[in-house]
Amino acid sequence: MNLRTPLLATLVATAGLAAGPAVAADTTGWTKTVPIVDTPGPGGIFGVNGFDVFADQSVAARFTVPANGDMRLARIGLWLMNNSETLQKKVRLTLETDALDEGGSASMPSGVELERWTAPVATLGWNPVEQFFETKKGPHLVAGRSYWVVAASMSPMFVDPVWTFAKRGSMITTTTFNGGWQPAGTEGSALTLRVDAHPVKTTP
Repeated sequence: MNLRTPLLATLVATAGLAAGPAVAADTTGWTKTVPIVDTPGPGGIFGVNGFDVFADQSVAARFTVPANGDMRLARIGLWLMNNSETLQKKVRLTLETDALDEGGSASMPSGVELERWTAPVATLGWNPVEQFFETKKGPHLVAGRSYWVVAASMSPMFVDPVWTFAKRGSMITTTTFNGGWQPAGTEGSALTLRVDAHPVKTTP
């Protein structure tokens, strides 16, 4: 199987970054939620870098709901930065089921959307901010099943949003190639990702 190398953000950061209207992490009112996944912020031995999210490349990260109970989504957060210092292109985030749960033969985003958000990247330049997408539907997440957080954009290259890698950790990720998803392989470097959810109460 021929898998191409995904396009990463430029390896040399630009000096003099301008901060945009960042959406900062705020835990107020979230005491009744639990994180399904919560990777560290951006950084690591290679500095701040990540996957470009633009018209020809969507990026996805997989997470699995704990086997001890169903949950309902509360919010998704990821650290984004921007390849432009003047434009704030929109990013489209979707929560999707795994293709294996929809009759597919490989683990990848299925295209079955449980929820969708669209917002401009909330920063300018290589100044990462943690941007949250709060649920309006509270989709049901089944215990033991895997789901995908998918980031897409209609932005051209070089002025596009960048989904940053976490300081440490590993996870299953994939990118599109020629308009289709590449089957997920082994774990690689983790992307920055937080998924908060409400445990579903079961009737005794």
